[in-house]
Amino acid sequence: MESELELEAEYDNRALVPEHVEILPRWAREAADFRAVSRFETMRYGPAERNVVDVFRSDEAQSSEKPLILFIHGGYWRALDKDMFSHMAQGLLAHGFDVAIPSYTLCPNNTIAGIGAEMEACCQHLGKNEKRPLMITGHSAGGHLAAVMCQKDKVAQIPVPVVAGLGISGVYDLTPMLHLSMNDDLKLDLKSALESSPHFATPEPGIYFDAWVGSDESGEFRRQSEDFAMKWRENSALTTYIEMAGANHFTAIEPLVDGESLLVKRITGLAS
Repeated sequence: MESELELEAEYDNRALVPEHVEILPRWAREAADFRAVSRFETMRYGPAERNVVDVFRSDEAQSSEKPLILFIHGGYWRALDKDMFSHMAQGLLAHGFDVAIPSYTLCPNNTIAGIGAEMEACCQHLGKNEKRPLMITGHSAGGHLAAVMCQKDKVAQIPVPVVAGLGISGVYDLTPMLHLSMNDDLKLDLKSALESSPHFATPEPGIYFDAWVGSDESGEFRRQSEDFAMKWRENSALTTYIEMAGANHFTAIEPLVDGESLLVKRITGLAS
């Protein structure tokens, strides 16, 4: 059993990747540059200030006939927003898929269960307005939320099929968060941690869900993805665990900008 100090270090991605001080500002610049030349619309999916989603449109004429890919951003449920990640749609758009990127109300002004409810509302809104299946992916906390949306109880509330999901560096078992300083904002107790953990939930039977993680991430992040894939596979999901060679918690997401990357090809393959 790891000490709380050791566990804190395992989940402190910014300390583990000092280069984040250059990476995050670069993402913001690249996202702004991408929005400046992209075709997208911003929709409101709920009443809260951050209940907005950008839908980026591919130039391919048949894109509206394909599933819509929903990408959910990370930030430990406490930070960042959709505008940091607009450019992550680039590789998927190159394959003729439209891409939706939402924001959501952050902790401590929301709970993790409340964020899940907002993402459910976002999926419902997109389903009703786009009228086509969804493929749901996300990074870090967004990987957690992508898995939540692929649970049997959540899929039942979405008015269009959810064809697949893929988490990048996700957190699927929230019980370790109980021992971390960030829980001052998350405000989890054991009951809410278990209830908000897709690891302990029932997946949509037969759904495809990949758990990707960087090989240079902490042992806890690799364990989270591997254990989750195994658990859902035992519960009738079609799950795959993939380690990305040489990737850390931040660089693991960057292949999304490259239409020729294995990550983009896997997401578009699952959505096809």
